[in-house]
Amino acid sequence: MWLNVSILLALLMVGLIDGWIEPRMKKIRITIAERQDQGNDIPAEFGLQLKKIVPIEMAAMLLMIAVLVLMVVKPF
Repeated sequence: MWLNVSILLALLMVGLIDGWIEPRMKKIRITIAERQDQGNDIPAEFGLQLKKIVPIEMAAMLLMIAVLVLMVVKPF
């Protein structure tokens, strides 16, 4: 049972990273690349886009910790 839950959580984590975080990171990279020629100022859109990614990234990290705990402890 713990192995099935671990695999399910790992797949969910990969889906979050590949499907939700990565496309938003590409937008941020494009925004930074476009603004790089204009100087060292950080664009306002960068902060807004980053604030949208942080909770999703935190959820992916928590899923990774849950998978690790399940693999080590094997509770059920």
